[in-house]
Order: sequence, then C-alpha cells, then structure tokens
Amino acid sequence: MDKVDQTSNPSRAAQCAGTILCTVAGWLAAAASLAGYPFIFGSLAIILGIRLSHRGGRAGMILVAASILLMAAGLMLNGMIYDYLKNAVGV
Repeated sequence: MDKVDQTSNPSRAAQCAGTILCTVAGWLAAAASLAGYPFIFGSLAIILGIRLSHRGGRAGMILVAASILLMAAGLMLNGMIYDYLKNAVGV
C-alpha cells in the first residue's frame, strides 16, 4: 500500500498562519487607534478586517466593527487618553 503524505499541501499551513497574523495585527492596530493616530491605525485595522472577511472568516466583520468604534473613541478621547498614558508611564 502507498503511504499518504500529509505534508503535501504546505500552502494550507501558510494560509492559516497568515490568517492568524492578519487577525492579531488587526486587533493590535484597532487597540492602538485609541492611544494615538486613530486615522492611521483605525484604517489599517479596517483594511485587515476586510481582508479577513474576504477569506471567508467571520472574525473580519467583527474586527471592522470594533475598529470603527475604537477609532471613533480614539478621535473623541485622544487627548485625555494620551495624557493619562503619559502620566502613567512617567514621561
């Protein structure tokens, strides 16, 4: 009998790793939009969420919605959050 080679499709593992990396980077960008540069980090998180949703994942739309909310909060509360973080770090 022939043995079945389980490692014949390395692109599936690479695709899974890319999805995880895209998800983590999107959530980090969404959270960073609270602290500073909400337009840049919020837009990056939205783009990564749309990319995730085009791959068929449900996490993409959740990321898009969360990044829009966090970007809006970052725009409204940017000065206050920045001052708080600056005092917390002691700079």
